[in-house]
Amino acid sequence: MKRTLTAIVLVVVAVLSLFLVAVQLRFTPTDESVESNMSGTLSAASAKRVTPPSEPAPVPASNTSVADINAVLHENNRTLDKNYKSVASEIEDFLRAKKVQRLPQQEENLSEANLTSVCKVPPKVSPPPAHQKEQAQATKPVSPKAPHKELKTKKRYRGSPRLVIIMDDIRSVEQGEMIKRLPFKVTPSIFPVTQEHPDTRKVARMFASYMIHTPMEAFHYPKEEENTLKTGDSLRTIERRIRAIKHDFPHLCAINNHTGSKFTSDARAMDRLFCALQKYGIRFVDSRTAPTTKACQIGKLHGCRVLSRNVFLDNVDNVDAILKQLRESVAYAKAHQVAIAICHPRPATFEALMRAKPLLKGVRVVTIDALYR
Repeated sequence: MKRTLTAIVLVVVAVLSLFLVAVQLRFTPTDESVESNMSGTLSAASAKRVTPPSEPAPVPASNTSVADINAVLHENNRTLDKNYKSVASEIEDFLRAKKVQRLPQQEENLSEANLTSVCKVPPKVSPPPAHQKEQAQATKPVSPKAPHKELKTKKRYRGSPRLVIIMDDIRSVEQGEMIKRLPFKVTPSIFPVTQEHPDTRKVARMFASYMIHTPMEAFHYPKEEENTLKTGDSLRTIERRIRAIKHDFPHLCAINNHTGSKFTSDARAMDRLFCALQKYGIRFVDSRTAPTTKACQIGKLHGCRVLSRNVFLDNVDNVDAILKQLRESVAYAKAHQVAIAICHPRPATFEALMRAKPLLKGVRVVTIDALYR
């Protein structure tokens, strides 16, 4: 009996052992499978961690033109401000001012006859008594009549027609260097010193002849500059501002207005300005940002010669359009012996001026000071 039980137990143990061996062989991988599984795992892990460099994808063909590429390059050019991509300030002011049909009634029809300058008021002197007047005439010695002397008049210019190109809105040394690289003389009109334009004194020292681009009140212009002259400013305020400009730029040739359609259309404001300009010996060039400007009229009242802009070169920000305006400037100079054109430091303007020399045959391109000699 015991032997039978022992045999059964041994058989069961043997069967179980064989079953366990079979199961182990069934689920244990071979060396090749282990190696392949390990390599697959490592490759997957490495694929997640290190991405092999791939060849650059081909750039699809586009319709981008050279002009578009240049526009992008100019947009990133640090020497030119982004606001020159739109209409320039003087031109925008001029276009807005043309929409103003009438000025306030008190500013209309002012002339030398009905406007008395605030700095040219004659002193009130009471007339002497009649008996003193007769006595003075009786005792006055009679002297021989002095020979008549003809007044010296300025000789009329008889040379080639002259063209002055003024570039407004100059504020940086980089812009000054770009002007000096142009193939002919251009007169820079430089912003006064402000927090936004701290380097304009350095720009002025780069040129023998320059102007100051003085901000003045516009009918409507949202980007008003610091220290803009207003129509309501007193004579003292305007004098203080002009004195500061003369101090910072002692060798300036003249000033012209930055915007200023409202200011230059106000006869009394212009009278106060000319009082200050005469005090410091400064000339005024009218940018003509308004058809209603009173600059020449008030200048005549003060005995000042006022030069005025004849052509805007870059009212259209396009090289071909600017070259067309240059041709118009040359034609105007030949017809009137002199022309004044105004432009701005835009990329298209510089490109047009670099190409403009063949168009300037028959005229002399001079700086603004040549017109005062």
